[in-house]
Amino acid sequence: MSTGIPGSDADRFYQAQRAALLGDPSITERKMFGTTALCAGGKVFMFPWRGTLVVTIPAPRVDELIAAGHAERFDPGHGRTSATWAAVFASASDRWPRLAQEARVFAGG
Repeated sequence: MSTGIPGSDADRFYQAQRAALLGDPSITERKMFGTTALCAGGKVFMFPWRGTLVVTIPAPRVDELIAAGHAERFDPGHGRTSATWAAVFASASDRWPRLAQEARVFAGG
């Protein structure tokens, strides 16, 4: 079962980022939680998930996005969340480009 929603805003954004970034040798892609994820330096930094864009960013930024109502902590379904993973809502898609860049840098790319 794919957790990405084909045609969703998050999936379209991810596909556009994928097309733009995969020419960079430091960027790779791998399967994660039933979808594909972009990696920088071998570390996952972004993937689409159930209509959201999941990014790994510093914990204070995650907290800031949650407080503003733009995201929630990412939970892949086992009830455990991480302080550095945010599922950013489509209603905050104007923030996705900057967050994707922040995530890439945070992951080491």
